[in-house]
Amino acid sequence: MDKKEKILDALQSLFEEGRGGTASVSEIAKKAGIAKGGMYYYFRSKEEVLDALVERQYQNIISECEAFIREDSGNALKRLALFIEKYRSLTRVSTLDECLHAPQNAAIHQKSLAKITEALSPIISSLIEQGIDEGLFKCSYPQEYAEIILSVFTYLLDPGIFHWTLLQQLNKMKALADLIEKGLSAPEHSFDFLYAPASLKY
Repeated sequence: MDKKEKILDALQSLFEEGRGGTASVSEIAKKAGIAKGGMYYYFRSKEEVLDALVERQYQNIISECEAFIREDSGNALKRLALFIEKYRSLTRVSTLDECLHAPQNAAIHQKSLAKITEALSPIISSLIEQGIDEGLFKCSYPQEYAEIILSVFTYLLDPGIFHWTLLQQLNKMKALADLIEKGLSAPEHSFDFLYAPASLKY
């Protein structure tokens, strides 16, 4: 493992111990087993280490989602349901969340949400197109619908931005299901999986 990865692993470990948000550059370097000066060869500040760690974590989520959908088969509705649950399971618990929601890290957080939307919306779009081919959906804007769906999960349901009660989240998922079904001319109740108890975060 190269030193850059060791540094990122060290900060990740500190977050898991509950010390990542307050850890100094010296503490990160010590945890990584390298000299403080050696750490500055790769990163100019703790903020750069955090940025790289967030980039790695979100890229891992994207890669797992991409691999998962390649391996899955079935009609578009089944694949959409499985894909969304896979995404939510990967993002449900993150030791970085508290730090990302700090005001000073807003730019890193926004960049990570944009990265997720840009990387995964083409997959959801392709599933919508599959549903069109199968006669399940009717839609003139599959890419735009995909971006709207993802924006709900990446932004509206982000617990660091909004503090919804379980009932409020449930109603938002019911509204999203209703919106998608009507927008895609999908069979009634076909998106009920969005608000199944197991899919709710809180």
